[in-house]
Amino acid sequence: MPGKYPTNPEIVANLLTLRTQQGLTNAQLSKWLGIEGATATFLSKYLNDSLDREVPNFELLAADILKGINARLAYTSEIFQTSVTRRMANCFNLIRSTGDIALITAPAGNGKSSGIAYYQTISPSTVAITLNATTTSGAQVESALFNAVENRTWSGRTKRFDFLVEHFKKASRLLIVDNAQRLDSTGRQWLFDFCDEANMPTALIGNPEVLDKIRRNDQQFSRIGIRAQYELEEKELPEVARHVAAQFSDIETAAEIEDLCTFIASKPGRLRAVRKSVILMQELRKASPDLADNPRKALRAAHSRLVRDYALPGD
Repeated sequence: MPGKYPTNPEIVANLLTLRTQQGLTNAQLSKWLGIEGATATFLSKYLNDSLDREVPNFELLAADILKGINARLAYTSEIFQTSVTRRMANCFNLIRSTGDIALITAPAGNGKSSGIAYYQTISPSTVAITLNATTTSGAQVESALFNAVENRTWSGRTKRFDFLVEHFKKASRLLIVDNAQRLDSTGRQWLFDFCDEANMPTALIGNPEVLDKIRRNDQQFSRIGIRAQYELEEKELPEVARHVAAQFSDIETAAEIEDLCTFIASKPGRLRAVRKSVILMQELRKASPDLADNPRKALRAAHSRLVRDYALPGD
């Protein structure tokens, strides 16, 4: 009978807000959410509190997707496609299909984080955590994952590990762990144990040295399935470097310094180095009348003030 199944008013309100903000129809929103069984018809009935059937785990997945969605969309709106983002997306789809614990590596600055953010826009049920100096141990990783999901249903009467296992066992989702090289031995052990218990496909993203750390533990090393390493292709460097420069200056300035930015992108640090150089260049242009109308000179001045082990062409 219509309206037999209750709906969550908070989720309804947040979905309506998201639909309005992004200018989506119910069909577009249902496709974007990517929740199995949540068709445009289902979504329309859900939003109008007239459900006549259930979709397993719909509210669980919708709550997780909605958590922090505005921040993710704001960031990913600035991302442009590269060979790295495309190949990472294909690899993530393969990991989901195989259920592997997989390892994707790339030297710093090749756009791994952008690849993760892009994939979350096309597969919003994906859960991603980024590790730093304060998230290295098992307990800290558990806390990061707990905070990444909608956790208000946790009663506190069970261990958070058990809550997370049950939370993710209910749906087939991908877990992405960025900066995996930061994990210590307890962090890696926690993660491998959790993925086994929750039967959760997982992508470990990090710098190449992460493989050496995993190799020291035979049990963990044997559980790694897919292994991939991605770097920007040389032929795309001019376009990609120009895109990054334009993000932190403007289109005209980016075109004027494209050759220098392409050279920087070919060196260690890649796009991260380009970003740092252009940001400092802009600050120097503001501070010095001599540099204000000369971005090439300003970029060279910025380069000389940054820690670099190479000179720009012509220096």
